[in-house]
Amino acid sequence: MKEFFRKFSEVLESKLMPVADKIGKQRHLAAVKDGMLAYVPFTIIASVFLIIAYIPIPAYENFITSILNVENAGVWQGKLIYVSNATMDVGALYVLIAATYSLAKYYNTDKLQATLTSLAAFLVVTPYVFGDNGGNIPMTKVGAQAMFLAIIVSIVSVEVYRKIEQKGIVIKMPAAVPPAVAKPFASIIPAFISITLFYIVRLILEITMSSDLFTVINTIVGKPLLLLGGTLPGMVIALLFEQLLWFFGIHGGAIVSQGAMNPIWTVLEDANRVASIAGEVPPNIISLSFRNSFASIGVIGAIIALVIVAKSKQYREVGKIAAVPYAFNIGEPTLFGIPLMLNPIYFIPLVITPAISTIIAYFAFVTNLVPLPTGLAQLPWTTPPIISGYLVTGSIRGALLQLVLLVTVTLIWIPFVKMADRGLCKEEAAFEAEKVLN
Repeated sequence: MKEFFRKFSEVLESKLMPVADKIGKQRHLAAVKDGMLAYVPFTIIASVFLIIAYIPIPAYENFITSILNVENAGVWQGKLIYVSNATMDVGALYVLIAATYSLAKYYNTDKLQATLTSLAAFLVVTPYVFGDNGGNIPMTKVGAQAMFLAIIVSIVSVEVYRKIEQKGIVIKMPAAVPPAVAKPFASIIPAFISITLFYIVRLILEITMSSDLFTVINTIVGKPLLLLGGTLPGMVIALLFEQLLWFFGIHGGAIVSQGAMNPIWTVLEDANRVASIAGEVPPNIISLSFRNSFASIGVIGAIIALVIVAKSKQYREVGKIAAVPYAFNIGEPTLFGIPLMLNPIYFIPLVITPAISTIIAYFAFVTNLVPLPTGLAQLPWTTPPIISGYLVTGSIRGALLQLVLLVTVTLIWIPFVKMADRGLCKEEAAFEAEKVLN
């Protein structure tokens, strides 16, 4: 078995690691990841107000309604979602700005002007709705549904901007002119060409297809990705690949979840949020909350197993050190302390436990044993299990599901931990015997 794992590890390391390393360092994916991460704090802030507004306890709603002396709960709940309107409902703008800034920084081009250019280009291709009170942009066109469009506009606008800038096609001011004045003038031609390009694209789509870039992108790119990322097989495959990267010491989360899949799961999450606010049943099982609160339960089983069965001094110490951080989903002490990475003994549980949690949780939701994640609670990734299960579903059954997952993954980890622990006990005994002899 050891020889099999050794050869298997060598093949994967030689073939997979170089490819995964390139993917992780790819500048456009890195910019998208940065954009999504920069958006996270605002979703958490909005979630605080949404949780206060929609605590699923009728007595709570009635109590607040009576204290405020308003007609119904919808009156005060409507006031509390102002923050959500200004953050989650325009999430594509946050991601657009942050991703553009990150990519412009990578190219060492003018970050401010490149970001403003990208924003202008995005608004140029975003269709307005005209009514009696003039034009306005529907929130759906700048929210999570526009995430794919925002990412594409961000990348293309920066690439066009920097190409023009590199060719020296800029307005050059005299050396005596301060940089604060010279930079905006230098950006005029690159910005003009980038914005005009998107303007032409909009006109072509309107004339030839009676459509817009938002609709086209969501149809061509968004729907296939949502179909894949929004399915059980899609999430299982993503998590298996992510854990495989972790085994080789590569930050799988940064490449797979944060880098590629989070935009997809965020769109699904937002659809759940909109439905929950409207008093409807959330439409999606797979979402960002599902991934973060249920599908991610895997490696924590190693820590629980250490606490329960470990007899070696090394593992007992690792269990003590890593238990508290992992209660808040901080896994590095576990990964490096055991270690799990490049450790053939732990290859199987490390890779499969999140996938098993995903499958169990999916069927718990699809059979209505547990209410679906509402999309209202965008929790920080450090939220402990049990607490997060209750908050994302609004039900104690969400917490109980997490408890079931914790027990399941721990049972999977225990035989592997025991096997490794026996080896460590022998090594420690031999070391102690050698000390006595010396």
